[in-house]
Amino acid sequence: MREKVLYFYLGPRQRALVAARDGKILTRMVDAVESAGWKVVLLPEEGRHAAPTMDGYHLVLNREVEGPFCLSLRKCYMEPFWRIEATNDRWAWEVGQLDFDPVQGEVPHLAWFNNHWQRNLFGDLALARDGHVFVPLQGKLSRHRGFQSMSPVDMINATLAAVPRRPVLATLHPGEDYSLKEIEALAQISTENPRFKLSDRPSIALLARCDLVVTQNSSMALKGFFAGKPAVLFAQADFHHIAGSVPRQGVEAAFQTAIHSPQPYAEYLFWFFKRNAITSWDDDAQDRIRARLASHGWPV
Repeated sequence: MREKVLYFYLGPRQRALVAARDGKILTRMVDAVESAGWKVVLLPEEGRHAAPTMDGYHLVLNREVEGPFCLSLRKCYMEPFWRIEATNDRWAWEVGQLDFDPVQGEVPHLAWFNNHWQRNLFGDLALARDGHVFVPLQGKLSRHRGFQSMSPVDMINATLAAVPRRPVLATLHPGEDYSLKEIEALAQISTENPRFKLSDRPSIALLARCDLVVTQNSSMALKGFFAGKPAVLFAQADFHHIAGSVPRQGVEAAFQTAIHSPQPYAEYLFWFFKRNAITSWDDDAQDRIRARLASHGWPV
C-alpha cells in the first residue's frame, strides 16, 4: 500500500503563500489531506519529474501529470473555481464526458450567480448584438492539432462560408507569440474576404457586442455564456454541452445549433462551475477536495 504522503509541487511564491496560510485553494488542499491523516511535503515544481519513481501521491499545479499516482490542480477558468484532474488537458476533463443535467429548484441561486459573474466579467459594458461574429484566436494558427477539427486558419475560412453576410472580427491571444507566417496568413484572408478583420479592440468589448462566438476552445466562449452569447467550438472542450460543436456535429449543424437553438445559459453555468468544480472559498471546499481525490482512487 502506498504511503499516505502528498508531494505537492509548487513554485517559490506558491510555497511561501502556503507557509503563510494565505494560499486560498493551495491552503485548502493542504488542510484537506492533513485533516485526513496525511503528511504533506511541499517541493519545488521542477522536482515533479521524479514523481513516477517515488512512493506516495503527487499533485502538480497547472502542469502535465507525472505518472499514474499524480493529479493536476488547475483553475477552472476563473477564481475561485478549481478542478483536480488526471490530465492537465482541459478538453479531456471529466466534466466534458458528463451529460448536462440542469439544476432543479435553485432559480434564485441561478439568477444571482449569473448576474454576479456577468457584472464581474463585463463591468459597465453594454451587452448587445451588433451583428458581428467574434473569433478569439489562440495559438498555432496554421496547425491542425489532435484535439481540433481543423486548424485555426481553416476555422476562419469555414466561419466566413457558414455566415456569409456578417463581419467576422478576430483577436490575437496576448499570451501567444505569433510568427510572421501566421500574421501573413490572417492578412491574406482579410485581403480575399474583407468581412474578416483582425481587431485591436479588447476581446471583452467584442464579446459584449457580438452575435456569436466562434473559436477552437477559448475561455471567451464560456465567459460569453454569462451574456447569453451562443458559441461554435471547432475543438474538443470541457464546456461543449450547450455550444455548437464541430467535432461532435460537423460544421453546418454546429452553426445551426448556435444560431437557431436557444440554450439554458444560467442553468448550465451553475451546473458547470458550482456542481462540477471546487469553489475555494466555500465552507465545503475541503470536503469537495477529499471527495474528488477519492474519486481518483486516493485513500482519503
